[in-house]
Amino acid sequence: MDAQQVEALITVLLDRGADIGARDDAAMDLYATDDEQARQALLTVAIDSETPEMVQASAGESLGQIVARTGRALSEEERTSLAPAAGSEYEVVQPG
Repeated sequence: MDAQQVEALITVLLDRGADIGARDDAAMDLYATDDEQARQALLTVAIDSETPEMVQASAGESLGQIVARTGRALSEEERTSLAPAAGSEYEVVQPG
């Protein structure tokens, strides 16, 4: 995935006015990149209480896949921010 595709997916993901299905697809597709801006966008959406639960869950899954693939764990602050939003819907995978 090139930088332009990543940027387009991030734009859709963060657009609260975008179709929920398009936002969910963007969240799922971003698992395939190691781009830091994508990682931050996924985290932002995952902790935003106004984000539809389906999109939050997909963002959390993608974060988990990125962590599992790269071995780059979320910081303590990121995990703490994510925990209240995650509930029992999903869990971010931590390398172990």
